[in-house]
Amino acid sequence: MDERSRRKILDVLRVLSESEKPLGGTRIAHALALAGKDMSQRTIRYYLSLTDTEGLTEQVGRRGRRLTEMGSRELETAYVADKVGFVAARAEALIFGMDYKLRQGRGRVVVNMSTLDRADLPRAKEVMRRVFQAGYSLGERLLIGEPGQRMGNFTPQPNEVVVATVCSVSVNGVALAEGMPMTNRFGGLLLVSEHRPVRFTQIINYDGTTLDPLEIFIKGQMTSVQRAAETGEGVIGASFREIPAPAAEKARRLAARLERSGLGGILLVGRPGQPLLEVPLPPGRVGMVVRGGLNPLAAVEEAGIATSNRAFGQLFPFEQLRSYREVLK
Repeated sequence: MDERSRRKILDVLRVLSESEKPLGGTRIAHALALAGKDMSQRTIRYYLSLTDTEGLTEQVGRRGRRLTEMGSRELETAYVADKVGFVAARAEALIFGMDYKLRQGRGRVVVNMSTLDRADLPRAKEVMRRVFQAGYSLGERLLIGEPGQRMGNFTPQPNEVVVATVCSVSVNGVALAEGMPMTNRFGGLLLVSEHRPVRFTQIINYDGTTLDPLEIFIKGQMTSVQRAAETGEGVIGASFREIPAPAAEKARRLAARLERSGLGGILLVGRPGQPLLEVPLPPGRVGMVVRGGLNPLAAVEEAGIATSNRAFGQLFPFEQLRSYREVLK
């Protein structure tokens, strides 16, 4: 197969990967058109016949096709250079798709999807509970799915459970709905002392990576979230945002509203043009620090329990998530 056709097939697979349900040729063509990629339905049907043969997609009755596990792996490993900056683009797409209403406490937010062995769940629950209690999570809600229990567009394998935690970019989505644009600068490791943020010790720019920074830090065993939760001293995952200077006071009020709604995650809001935690800001901009949504899973990994984490996993109804006090009791 030539390079041009291969890339078009990957475009089709990417559309399927971002959908919660099977899609037919018409809807795939529409999604591609919105992304600025022109492809006829006839061409799409031809490529889908090829991906069916290769085991990358499968027919689901008359509803259309969905991506298989093999298709997901192919999408993750193909053309890695093209995916530099894809993390930022995917985050922006999910932020745009949020319809969460802060006042009503309903609507879709962005969640991370993590999996672990079902046998490890009791111990993992205790570890995560301590992180939530210490306030190092993004909000206070999550959901745990049992083997075979479909959660959005994800279904755990046999003997596997899935943990859905709120992703930090959900804060961006709420801010956008409130008329406050946010720019993601970087994800990093945040040193805390006496439960207070001190400075970033490591950072990765979102537009220069193919993986979420906290995923990298977790697998690199570079966090100490458990210790931070227990003693107030440690290194947690966090991210740095920028907002326009006139929005600073509105951001502080939004932080309080988010806490009351169970979506709290804003740690600090800086001052116009002034460095925040040693991070310089240009004139007319204000820095903001947001807790990492995968911190509970970072602590689980620190406890010697293997996890597989996918930040920006999907959009998920906030009202279906439950308080950690109920889920992790």
